[in-house]
Amino acid sequence: MWLKLTFMLGLSWLVQGYVDRKNYVTSSEEKLNLLAKDKELIIQLNSYAMELQDKIDALRGIAKAFKKPLEEAKNREDEYLSNPFMSLTLIRQMREDWEPLEKFMQKPVGLDKIASIEELRKDLPLQDDLTEASLAMFRIIQTYGLEPRDVARGLVDGVQYSGSLSASDCYAMGKGSFKMGSYLLASKWLRLAKKLLAEQPRKYHEVIGVSDIDVTLLLARSLVASGEESNARDILMKDSRFGGAGNALALHFLKNPQESTPDFDSSEAEESFNHLCRSVSRRQANESTSSRLHCRYNTTTSPFLKLAPFRMEELSLNPYIVIYHSVLSDSEIESLESKSRPFLERAMVFHAENGTEKVAPSRTADSVWLPYPEADPEDQRLLDRISRKTEDITGLRLQSGREMQFLKYGFGGHFVPHHDYFSTPSPFLQRAGDRIATLIFYLNNVQHGGATAFPQLNLVVPTQKGSALFWHNLDGETYDFDQRTFHGACPLISGHKIVMTRWIHELDQMFLLPAMLPPRNRNFSRTFSY
Repeated sequence: MWLKLTFMLGLSWLVQGYVDRKNYVTSSEEKLNLLAKDKELIIQLNSYAMELQDKIDALRGIAKAFKKPLEEAKNREDEYLSNPFMSLTLIRQMREDWEPLEKFMQKPVGLDKIASIEELRKDLPLQDDLTEASLAMFRIIQTYGLEPRDVARGLVDGVQYSGSLSASDCYAMGKGSFKMGSYLLASKWLRLAKKLLAEQPRKYHEVIGVSDIDVTLLLARSLVASGEESNARDILMKDSRFGGAGNALALHFLKNPQESTPDFDSSEAEESFNHLCRSVSRRQANESTSSRLHCRYNTTTSPFLKLAPFRMEELSLNPYIVIYHSVLSDSEIESLESKSRPFLERAMVFHAENGTEKVAPSRTADSVWLPYPEADPEDQRLLDRISRKTEDITGLRLQSGREMQFLKYGFGGHFVPHHDYFSTPSPFLQRAGDRIATLIFYLNNVQHGGATAFPQLNLVVPTQKGSALFWHNLDGETYDFDQRTFHGACPLISGHKIVMTRWIHELDQMFLLPAMLPPRNRNFSRTFSY
């Protein structure tokens, strides 16, 4: 559903032009810069307001001075004007004081502050950024089964956050939900927006541009689109601002429905994925198979492990999925993160058919391929050491394809459920073979969300700093695709998630593993063998 919804929005920046924009949604660094700009804009706004206040104070002082003689002359004007001094003062003031006062009134205030604000606004978020942020929140709500009223007051998946959403925030979410065809969700957001508008100062929203009329009209359209015509009519007819036109407006919305796809029904696989993402602990999600699983030290996949075995926890026996603990040290992780940070760019999805990569809505993260540009010998030694660890714990060889992909997920960052194998004929697969296995290194502990879920196995794996998750994408005996390895990254709610992925290719194993049997479920004819 998520992929469909994203394409519905027409986010053309996902396939072209994104590199020209600052990444305010997934990049922690850019959001820090944005926060600094927000502080500077507020400083300029306050300075502008102070200059305006100074002018207002000056004008009020002049008005008070002008008014004083009038108060003295009240009810005795003839006597007052018979005084030659008062007559002179009145004539002089009316002749000489009002012209410079008018020029003072017309003189612009805070032009330098306005210029500074205009300059700062050049790199502020675009509509596409707001659309992507709204989609990230939409994704979190749908995946974790949240209610807008809870999210608006900072309650997300059982965790109470300090922040809350304003009427403008709820209105933006309502508009985004409406555009995506989720009319029921839109109506919930818009009802919240109306409630918050009533609780906040009217002048604020008049300046910002969020009016109760706009919210009411969109709410009525959402209700009509979701089949609640009577509720829409009641809302419009009870609003005195519409008068007798409320019924006509409801009929108009009914005759001219929004041209958009209606609310989607989630597939069974998506519901299973969402259920796993909502699981409180891995033990609850995997209780049906936990009795057959155990932890042990792996000493068999490499001779080196007889001297320094890794702690291994079995998560699934068929297919075989394990997690290795304490694979990377804190110092190794710190080095990887600090050296990768300057090179992070929007993550792309690899297309095996033509060997190219593109930004895609299915994955929202920042990434860099390792070794990164300008890697020094010390960096390369670290990567070589990690590669040796990978070969030791997997028992497989690493030669083909790129090295490792460093990924950092931010707000709402996710990867829709997918298979790591390609099953598509391409020059790249002819050279390297398909992805026989996957190894994911977890480089931090995530605050909230971000687990790896296998819907067909009822298996969810929370992030565990320093650990590595390993599984085979191809059946170990037949080399057929193992469709049960369908997996995805749950949307990140809070903090950030850092991982490093290494995909292992089958042709690298030609002198290590037995010759494969003829494929049974591949959808293309293979032209290579071991």
